[in-house]
Amino acid sequence: MFYNSNQIAQIIGVNVSTVKRWTDSGKLKCSQSIGGHRKFYLNDIKDFLKKNKKISTSVSINLLVGENDTLHEAISNLDFNYLNNYAYKALKKGNDNKFSSLINSLILKDYSYSSIFDQLIISILHRMGVDWVNKNISISEEHMICEILKKFLCSTNYQYQITEANYNAFCFTMENDSHDLPLHLAETILNEIGTIKTYNLGTSLPIKDFLKVYSSIKPQIIFISIIYYKDAGWIKSQINELYQSISSYDTRIFIRGAGAHLIKPEKKISLIKNFHEFSSILIDSYSN
Repeated sequence: MFYNSNQIAQIIGVNVSTVKRWTDSGKLKCSQSIGGHRKFYLNDIKDFLKKNKKISTSVSINLLVGENDTLHEAISNLDFNYLNNYAYKALKKGNDNKFSSLINSLILKDYSYSSIFDQLIISILHRMGVDWVNKNISISEEHMICEILKKFLCSTNYQYQITEANYNAFCFTMENDSHDLPLHLAETILNEIGTIKTYNLGTSLPIKDFLKVYSSIKPQIIFISIIYYKDAGWIKSQINELYQSISSYDTRIFIRGAGAHLIKPEKKISLIKNFHEFSSILIDSYSN
């Protein structure tokens, strides 16, 4: 999602001429359409506000979520009980604009992706799973929620243009695991660091096949999501095969998901409890 100059002026609370002056000076990044119109991606606005704290205090989210005092208060106070209900209802109804406007508002209010993922999106996925077990959600609703989430995350990751990467990262799930949303979440966290080029290899990837790619690129980071598995012993043997293959290189494996508890932490294997923890490790180890 991107915004035009008039929308940015309303959100930040300045004149359009001020927005144009900022872009002309390079202070505020933008892209241009074929017709020469300025387009502002969310991450560019977020970076601008982070560097200009005085301006960020005047940000108005009315343009994004409308004049809803209860919602505004929930966003300001990070009332995730209210926000979870609001977002879940929007997703079940297929209202992707309502959902993305909420997330964009949180981002412009300088809340991190990791906190949004941990406290909102993961909670939504958990709630969807409970509703599925209790037969309170249809197949169509479940698919619609997942597609809206995936669409939003793919759009977010598209905005990142990592031109000078110091590190490489691969994300994937193991064979027979088709849950791809955690990969898109991890990809966003990796991209946010700014020094990592991320390759999302998708779902159901055989370890033997991955090792062929690994041998030529030798990434510093591997993120594996383990949600679905049939055989705990097989999972352990596959991770062990991967670990033995990378042990002599400067590569670290991060594992998250329901099956992460099957794996024993090692010097180069970290079990990630949440995305805040993942983000903190990346910032400490790979931000320069």
